[in-house]
Amino acid sequence: MMLGGVGFQAGLDEARAEQLKARRQVPAASTRDLVEQLKDLKALHDDGVLSPEEFRTAKRKVLDG
Repeated sequence: MMLGGVGFQAGLDEARAEQLKARRQVPAASTRDLVEQLKDLKALHDDGVLSPEEFRTAKRKVLDG
């Protein structure tokens, strides 16, 4: 009998849905800041200041918050 397993999974699914909903509700100002940060990183990468690896790492940090 797997009722506990099903209930546990339903709870995980609900928590994940709430996390995704919260991410979608980022204020517009924060979204603009995010875009500006990414543009700045891309400019640094294009200018040779950041290596491809440094660019990927910095971009991941910005996107992960």
